[in-house]
Amino acid sequence: MRSSGTTPPNLHLLVVDPGAFSSFDEETMHRFKDRIGALRPQAVVVGLDGPADPELPEPDYLVASGGGLITRVAGDEPASGWPPDEAGLIEAVDEAAAVTWLAESLMIPPSAVVAVTTLGRLASPLPEGWSVILVGEGPAPQGAAMVEPGQGSRLMEAVDAALGGGASTVAGDVCDEAFEQAVASLRRNVTHLGFTAASVVDNVFMDHDANYAAVWARDGVMTGLWAMALDDPEFDQAFRSTLELLARHQTRSGQIPAYVRIEGEVPDYSGIGGIASIDSVLWFVIGVARYVFHRRDRSFGEALLPNVEKAMVWLAAHDSNNDGLLEVPESSDWMDLFPRSYNVLYDEVLWYRACLDHAALCSALTGGPGQWGDMAERVHDRIIDVFWPTGRQLMELAGSTSGRFSTGEARYMLSQVTPFDYSWRCDVLANLLAGLSGLLDEAKLHRVFHFLWGVGINQPYPVACIYPPIHSGADDWKDYFIVNFMNLPDHYHNGGAWPFIGGLWVRFLNEIGREELAHLELTSLAEACRLGVYGEWEFNEWLHGRTGRPMGKAHQAWSAAGYLQAYLTLRKGAAPTDLGPLDPADLG
Repeated sequence: MRSSGTTPPNLHLLVVDPGAFSSFDEETMHRFKDRIGALRPQAVVVGLDGPADPELPEPDYLVASGGGLITRVAGDEPASGWPPDEAGLIEAVDEAAAVTWLAESLMIPPSAVVAVTTLGRLASPLPEGWSVILVGEGPAPQGAAMVEPGQGSRLMEAVDAALGGGASTVAGDVCDEAFEQAVASLRRNVTHLGFTAASVVDNVFMDHDANYAAVWARDGVMTGLWAMALDDPEFDQAFRSTLELLARHQTRSGQIPAYVRIEGEVPDYSGIGGIASIDSVLWFVIGVARYVFHRRDRSFGEALLPNVEKAMVWLAAHDSNNDGLLEVPESSDWMDLFPRSYNVLYDEVLWYRACLDHAALCSALTGGPGQWGDMAERVHDRIIDVFWPTGRQLMELAGSTSGRFSTGEARYMLSQVTPFDYSWRCDVLANLLAGLSGLLDEAKLHRVFHFLWGVGINQPYPVACIYPPIHSGADDWKDYFIVNFMNLPDHYHNGGAWPFIGGLWVRFLNEIGREELAHLELTSLAEACRLGVYGEWEFNEWLHGRTGRPMGKAHQAWSAAGYLQAYLTLRKGAAPTDLGPLDPADLG
């Protein structure tokens, strides 16, 4: 496994020309293969067209002779986007141009590209910035190292100098194994009442965390949504039971419980400090609509429609100033030990989604969307106006009370906004949900991506939930962060890495056209899910944001389900079941 004690080294892209190895003995071939295996997945191997050799490392990509086709080995699919359609983008389509394009798609700089090939195989002059090792006789071209045929020790010295070592990992396609393990992990969370948050047989619960042995609204619905793509009868029934359980314990005013304990079927409607759980109600609305449409179960929709309507009225009552956005109490959503309130991006994105989904459900079952279609448009416009502001807007808002400088022009959507101030920290989950929900145009999507990629939000594993973490002494530091040592910097909600958000990150990359990078990040997410406190393939709840070591509960339902949805979307082309548009015509 990847060492979790250090940040992974920078990625390398290794180009292997099979023809360059014909003169080397078996020992050299074994040494080379082992060296590359020890670097994976930090080393992406690209094979040039040539006779296959089992003694060479299996490539991640194959470049055809002449460079006109790049094939992704996993799935045996051509890399989308190559060759480019734009005339003149690359002067000539050749092998070097193909590798250059692939490296750029994976965000790997030229200085991290290493090629082992024969003299004359790559176009001359050699690509600028690459480390090129040529096997042949004669003087070395400028910028290349020359190794004479058969000199195995010299070859390995040149390879080691170019790659600079790496962390120990498990070679092979870990993503397929992770998929099978995720299915098994999720089955540990199936009960007669629905999905538990974490496996009750793999964790030791104390008084403060006994509520993990419960069916949570947010966890259960997100898990059910992501598991639906499997079309597994056991998971479908668990999702249906989750929704029925929550509806059964809905209050007269329309509130959905935060969770219902397995033992005794006891509901709880609040989180830390007795604060109402807003997003539990939001996810319930989304979950019912999505289940009904995916299963084409009109009768189930008709049975739960009154519950959904009551939930929407309860939610709308939280828009006390009638501006289209909900006013959210502090610590009232999944970040139940974190200081954000009033207009909170995460909750507003879900409110937008709930309005859209309920409008589609009403249209299918009653013949019209009611007020909710118009409400969705209003919420959409307000979210963009409030959470993607101009520098001048922020200056006016911050200057009205605190005198803070503006952050300037937006690079991502703000975490929260109040009438008197705003939080400039980046809520990663909320921004990913906003992007996947269609709230951001193409320019904004790519701006968000470049910010998150630039700050390394995916290191050591995808991805940290906020950036940057809050440290003691900051204006927004709260002493309750030390409760059970949960929210120290790089912990839990304060910058911890959550695999379920990592699944959304992989899908976000795919959505914006970074398909090759998405495949790379799926591998990293699989490695994160492999890690455990007690053993491998634990699908832990969260990992330390700096060390990458697991620190949460074992076999967390949404960690496994989030990986499943990312894998099915990327590897199998399955349509996401959680955030796309719903067509009322699908229910007849």
